[in-house]
Amino acid sequence: MWIPPAHRAARSVSFSSRLSRRGVIGAAGAAAAVAAGIAFAPKAAAEAAYDVEYVPRAAWGADEGKRFKADGTENSPTVYQPAQAMTVHHTDTQNGDPDPAATVRAIYEHHAITNDWGDIGYHFLIDEAGRIYEGRWSGNDGLPGHDRQGRVVTGFHVAGFNSGNIGIALLGTLVEQGPTEAAGAALVRLAGAMARFHGMDPRARITYTNPTNGAKREVTTLQGHRDWMRTDCPGGTMYGRLPAVRAAAAQRARK
Repeated sequence: MWIPPAHRAARSVSFSSRLSRRGVIGAAGAAAAVAAGIAFAPKAAAEAAYDVEYVPRAAWGADEGKRFKADGTENSPTVYQPAQAMTVHHTDTQNGDPDPAATVRAIYEHHAITNDWGDIGYHFLIDEAGRIYEGRWSGNDGLPGHDRQGRVVTGFHVAGFNSGNIGIALLGTLVEQGPTEAAGAALVRLAGAMARFHGMDPRARITYTNPTNGAKREVTTLQGHRDWMRTDCPGGTMYGRLPAVRAAAAQRARK
């Protein structure tokens, strides 16, 4: 995805103490969340998902006004579906990014305003330091990207196959180089948590079925953007590493 350079001039955000709301939540917080309505998953699975650190939208500077039309209506109202798959992307932006939060804001601007999608298309984004950013708005409760019942909010990252498909984007261009060690570890951590939370095996071959139109696709539970459509995303090098990511995420999901 090309991001206009002008969009990259934006303020930086400090993350030192801003992992709030749906940020770092330990076992006690997970138990409370289960009691509040996320009892659809085993307690251990909920804890695994909640123990991942997330940078909330407010912390990376999301302007929530971009989600609304001039008349005040939400451009893309939230719709939720059970999770079926996870898709890995790269953002095709700068490697060695000095201000990843600004890049996330630029992607948000491009998706929400330029593309007129009404929000950022991915559920999660990961920067080179391994920080995991909350993407698509999903409400004020539950996990990032989910509602209280654990269903996934529909994003905008794989045309025709978005429902129930968790989009994870690595910041940078991963055509000739792979992700940093920190970013790769964060991807495994997040994918493993989501797999455990939803009872998915990242290595399994599945028949994805779009609940809105019945479209089907034979895929691996965790796959690259190019497995859905003609694109080089998530970059050749990153795509070649997906088997290792699947294996590591599956192992983590079993813990």
